[in-house]
Amino acid sequence: MIFFCFSSKDRKQIVEALLFHITNFELPVWYDRHKMLMGDERDYKNFDEGVAKAHYAIIVLSPNAIASVCAQEEIAMLHKQYKSGKTTVFPLFYNLKASEVPEELGWMKKLVYKEMNAELDARSACNHIICRYLLDELGKYRFQTINAFLKWHGDNAALGYVAQLLKAYTKISDENVNAQIALLYAACLFMKSNYRLGELPDFYYAGVDRLFDETRLYLSVDLRETLILERLTLLLINSVLFGYIV
Repeated sequence: MIFFCFSSKDRKQIVEALLFHITNFELPVWYDRHKMLMGDERDYKNFDEGVAKAHYAIIVLSPNAIASVCAQEEIAMLHKQYKSGKTTVFPLFYNLKASEVPEELGWMKKLVYKEMNAELDARSACNHIICRYLLDELGKYRFQTINAFLKWHGDNAALGYVAQLLKAYTKISDENVNAQIALLYAACLFMKSNYRLGELPDFYYAGVDRLFDETRLYLSVDLRETLILERLTLLLINSVLFGYIV
C-alpha cells in the first residue's frame, strides 16, 4: 500500500494530480479522503490504519507540509519505519529546493528525490514510483527480465506467440518507443484474452491499456513508461503462463 503524506493546503495543487496517475494503474493507496469520514478517530485511522501499514509512502514536502503539525507527525513515523526497513519513501519536494529542506528532514535528501512545482508534470514523478513498485513485485517471481524468460522458454512451442513477440521486442531500438509498446501490448492482450485473470491483483494489468492508449493517441511517451509496460508483461507471464501466484 502507498501512503500519501502531505499538507491539505497542497491537495488541489499537486496531490490530486499524483493520486490520479497512481490510481490509474490501480496500485493500492491510502489517501485520507478515501479512508476517513467525519466522526472517525483521526489518530487511529491515520496512523494505525494508514502509516503503520504502509510499505510505500509518497511524502509531498512543501513549505505548507513543513508548517503542518499533522504532516510532521506522519513524517516522523515514516522516518522510523524507513530506518527499520519497513517502508520505502518517495520524497517529492514541492515548491521547495533541496537546499531549503530543514536539517531535521535532511534524511530525505539522501534518497532519490524529485523537485517539483505546479508547472512540472506529475506523471513523470509517478512513473518513477510505479516502476519501483512493479520492480519490487517482480522480485517475488522467477522471471524478472524478458531475456531470462526467453532463455528458458523462447523455443517452447506452447508459448510460441508470446515468445516471438518478445524476441522481436528485444531487437527494437530504445528510440523506437511506439514499436516497443505495440509489441508488449500485443503480448499482454494475448494473455488477457486467453487466460483467466480473476485471481490477480488489478494492478497487474490495469495499466496495459492506458499505456497503449497514450501511444495510440500519439501522446508523449518516455522510456520509463516502456519499462512499466515491460514489467507488467513480466508479471502476467509469471502469473498467467506459469501460475506463479504469490
